[in-house]
Amino acid sequence: MLKFVQSFLFILVFNFLLSEKLPNDIRWVVKSDEYEMICIQTYDLAKSRLKEIYLESDDISGKAIIMDLDETILNNSQYQVEISRKGETFNMKSWAKWVNRSEASLVPGAKEFIDLARDIGIQLIFISNRMDKRLDSTKKNMKSLNIFSDDDIYLLRLDRKDKKTIRRNEVFKGENRMSEYGPFDVVMYFGDAMGDFEEKDFYNNFIFPNPMYGKW
Repeated sequence: MLKFVQSFLFILVFNFLLSEKLPNDIRWVVKSDEYEMICIQTYDLAKSRLKEIYLESDDISGKAIIMDLDETILNNSQYQVEISRKGETFNMKSWAKWVNRSEASLVPGAKEFIDLARDIGIQLIFISNRMDKRLDSTKKNMKSLNIFSDDDIYLLRLDRKDKKTIRRNEVFKGENRMSEYGPFDVVMYFGDAMGDFEEKDFYNNFIFPNPMYGKW
């Protein structure tokens, strides 16, 4: 009887540990030193490039940096942990609930870069595929991480047709949502997917690792 109970308990513990083990992609972001180091190195490289741009420019006004939010500034790995443990995959319902919680953490190095950009006086423009109706929740999250500023511009997604290319063109031309700001010369781009960039530019594009989701 004792052996049976011991075997039963072993199976229960084993199954629990198995269920708690995260997939490699999520575990790498959550636990690895490599993920943190890559992000910090990328932002450090970007800070050096930004200082070069500042020194090369007679006037920084009219210049902007376009940054993605998720997995570039905001770390949503906790959302991935939660849905993984439920046996779920990404879906808009759970994602909307997560965004409304305003609990994303910071991608390592993001705050230091953002602080430098604001000190220099360059315009920050956040172009994200988060839905525009969740802008308040997004700003609340940014405030909780001490990276919010009223001077920043947010261009979130209005609908499925509102692609990032459309919003970037509004930035370049100063049209539609950007009409009150005028056109900007975008000197740097940040993102976790190639769709976050206007073109392949290995000098002014800064990409962050995201093995948790994407189109490959």
